[in-house]
Amino acid sequence: MRQIAKPELDQILQQHKLWLKTGCVKGDRAHLEDADLRGVNLLGVDLRGADLLRADLRGVNLRGADLRGADLWYAALRGAQFDVNIRHCLGFQRAKFTADALPWLILHPKWSVWKDVVRIEAKVEKK
Repeated sequence: MRQIAKPELDQILQQHKLWLKTGCVKGDRAHLEDADLRGVNLLGVDLRGADLLRADLRGVNLRGADLRGADLWYAALRGAQFDVNIRHCLGFQRAKFTADALPWLILHPKWSVWKDVVRIEAKVEKK
């Protein structure tokens, strides 16, 4: 699991915001694969298209966070570890998850609406 200091995470999120705002021309996609993000405050953060493969998101404040995919952008959440925090995110349509995330996803108030546009894939093994 990769540790990310707050200043580095702030820079990654700033570059990701610019990447989204400029249609992927400037900035950089957030590469947070294998990141230990436990307890991080992602309140209202736009994470569309972020790579969160195998990230540990337990205890993360996801209230208002946007994990939705757009066009070819998909929040790569396969293998991410969640807890009850997922119920507070703004959305996760077209995001990719492993089946072990399903018990947490169904806690979201809009699960019945989004269940048909969430991709459940085979479990991703750690490197």
